[in-house]
Amino acid sequence: MEKKHWWSPLILGILVLALGIVILIFPQASYLTMTLLFGIVIALSGIMYIGLSFSKEVKGRGWLIVSGIVEIFLGIFLALSPAISALVIPIVLGFWLLFKGFTLIGMGYSLSSIKGSGWGWTIFSAILLILCGAIILLQPVFYGIEAVILWSGVSFIIGGCTLMNYAFKLKDLNEDYIEA
Repeated sequence: MEKKHWWSPLILGILVLALGIVILIFPQASYLTMTLLFGIVIALSGIMYIGLSFSKEVKGRGWLIVSGIVEIFLGIFLALSPAISALVIPIVLGFWLLFKGFTLIGMGYSLSSIKGSGWGWTIFSAILLILCGAIILLQPVFYGIEAVILWSGVSFIIGGCTLMNYAFKLKDLNEDYIEA
């Protein structure tokens, strides 16, 4: 990813963080509203990844495009079918968090060759998202919707902070360290 696009993961990080906070502050809010907001955020994430894939210096362009396409279709489905989405959101959310975690591991690995890039934090946060995704996938079976809402909020806060950290690290990179 090019340094000049540092703002893109920052905006997405702020949106994801804000959604996580809203979920935790208003856990009694409509479950259907959460699925709609979740769908919009996922679609925006997909658009961001596809946009970033056209950067000149991007590594893993194919993965960004595939990730973006999957997220756009998933986001549109969730946003346009909230009643159906409410039934499957724990499964979709769990797998999306797993997918997002593995994508962030790839992004962290891309940064690992750049001194001072914060790649370790990115990979650590990605592992946390993978764990949250696994916990959410188990929650409906053992604990119900309330636990899914709680873990959704926690996961979105972790994901938002990770994206914002990634954005600021990208912004602060010295041009000499950015690979062509």
